[in-house]
Amino acid sequence: MSDEIQVISAAKLPANGQPQYIQGGNDAVMIPNYGTINMQVTQQMAAMPYFGGNFYIPPKVDREYYNIFVLGGEEFDRPYVKIPRNRSLNECMTKETMDKFAPMTEENRAQIKTMPSLFMAENSQYGKADESQKVIYGFVPDIKIYDNYVKAYYCGYKLDVPQWRLNELLEELQLVGDDKLNEMNRTHWAIKRCDLIQELLEAGVQIPVFSTGDSH
Repeated sequence: MSDEIQVISAAKLPANGQPQYIQGGNDAVMIPNYGTINMQVTQQMAAMPYFGGNFYIPPKVDREYYNIFVLGGEEFDRPYVKIPRNRSLNECMTKETMDKFAPMTEENRAQIKTMPSLFMAENSQYGKADESQKVIYGFVPDIKIYDNYVKAYYCGYKLDVPQWRLNELLEELQLVGDDKLNEMNRTHWAIKRCDLIQELLEAGVQIPVFSTGDSH
């Protein structure tokens, strides 16, 4: 898999601003048996799109894993988030997944860029989020490693994904904790072995499913 960043311009969306939502298997970023997801994604809805107004969609989406970024007090007013190195890929993960991804090899970086990702601020009320807290769903086009922190660039879609709803899906999304205190109360970056797209859609949480042009 190439490590190059592939950027899909918003200008290439259909004239009505609505991307194509399709269904199928892992390689084509598609979901079986869910019907059409009628959802418009426009530049105005994009949360800090990468490269100044472009949508990033990886050439192939890795449905086996997903990234979760939780940050205290984050306002998502920049095209990246910063996570302390000592809270990056070393907690809230199984040993198997940690051993696989903790070494930041070029192969691991390339795979991380293909995973669907969640970006959110910490729960405002211990194990709960308030009604106004929304989760950003998207991808990570680039990662930079520094001595004290990791800078993860992101392209996300600011949809109406309520954070309180994710607090009800801890088991389904492989999240650590309970309804009183869980990992969405702590700043960190973790990778979960879980088909995020399928679990969210089965739970009735709508997210966009894009075609990447991969016909395999």
